[in-house]
Amino acid sequence: MYCHQCGAKNAPEQKTCAKCGARLLTAEVRQAVLEVAAGAEAMQRPPAYRQGEPVAKREDKASGTGGVFQWLIPLLLAGCVGLGLMLYYSHEQSVNRTVAALHQQAKKEALAGRYLQAVKLLDEASAKRPGYTALRRDRDLAAKAAGLQSQLKEAAEQLKAQKLDSGEKALKQIAAAVSEREEPLFASLKKELAADQVKLTVMKVKSGLDKLHTVDALAEKLDSLNGLSGQEAAAVKAQIIGKIVGISYAAAEKKLRDKDFAGALDEVDGGLLYAADNEKLTAYREQIVQAKQEFEEAEANRIRLAEQKAAEEDLNNRTAAVEVSGLQAVLDDYGDLQISGTVTNKATRPIDSVSISLDIYDLSGSYLGNTYASVSPYRLEPGESGDFSASYYGVYSKAKVSVANATWYLE
Repeated sequence: MYCHQCGAKNAPEQKTCAKCGARLLTAEVRQAVLEVAAGAEAMQRPPAYRQGEPVAKREDKASGTGGVFQWLIPLLLAGCVGLGLMLYYSHEQSVNRTVAALHQQAKKEALAGRYLQAVKLLDEASAKRPGYTALRRDRDLAAKAAGLQSQLKEAAEQLKAQKLDSGEKALKQIAAAVSEREEPLFASLKKELAADQVKLTVMKVKSGLDKLHTVDALAEKLDSLNGLSGQEAAAVKAQIIGKIVGISYAAAEKKLRDKDFAGALDEVDGGLLYAADNEKLTAYREQIVQAKQEFEEAEANRIRLAEQKAAEEDLNNRTAAVEVSGLQAVLDDYGDLQISGTVTNKATRPIDSVSISLDIYDLSGSYLGNTYASVSPYRLEPGESGDFSASYYGVYSKAKVSVANATWYLE
């Protein structure tokens, strides 16, 4: 059986064309067409060819009014059949156009991710052309995509309810189902799946942020978000960076109080690795650098003053380390002068082997002589005192004694 529209050959039991989907002529219609054609042919034969009639009788009929109808009736029948066929053909063409329009609209809906609407349009088209294979195939694909989309919505609801484990399991199953689908209509579904996978990753990262309190741990979480886009991913990245800034600032502040300027700068620079444009850390780094410079200048001044003071102390230790007090000179019964006194260590270091040189004058101021006295104990700590005593013989009169010099050794 051949299609009256596209000419394709079909099986006798086919009701619609396997190629174009057009409705085929039924056996009754074909039989009616054949009968009309046969009748018209019989009516058009010359009278001499009509069997079973005498020649004379045929001549009589040819000469009456009946001769007119022998041509009119076949023409009327042929016209009716032709009109019917034309109307039938026009109807089939209209159905084909409607089906094609529904099919095209269904494709647009499916590519846009509106799979249920696509299924509805394909069902409507299939009702008009039940045997159209392309409609059935596309309808099966759209229905498959609609089912996966429904599962994806359920998974998204699980994520929204913070059921991350069950939501992740559902997303993995859907991903496995669409991974091998190359049909264009699955592209929209894959985009939806990718968005939900990003959302899952973001929610997993966000759920553990409260337990992280070091820059390294937060940086690891930040790295897990690399390659992800969207507002949610950007918001979590900003949250992690903000926490890194806070931790870096607090650690740097503590080290700055301890005058650990290098450590404070390391903490700030560690935070700036992830927040290079952060104004808070940048300003604090400048503050640390300034404090470091001020401290170094103050330290240099302190060292200079300490060195100056040390020099002064050294000079004092070498030139004025001892103080003599309680100097007395007593004339004994033998005419000898008994001299005694006390020495105190005024140096900042211990001294030993202290010796005092004493000049002796009479009461009129005339110089009589000189003597030495050693201090006991031998070693004097800073601030410690020792005594000395000496005798000057043959004076026989009262005299005055003064310290001419003192010697000692610094430890």
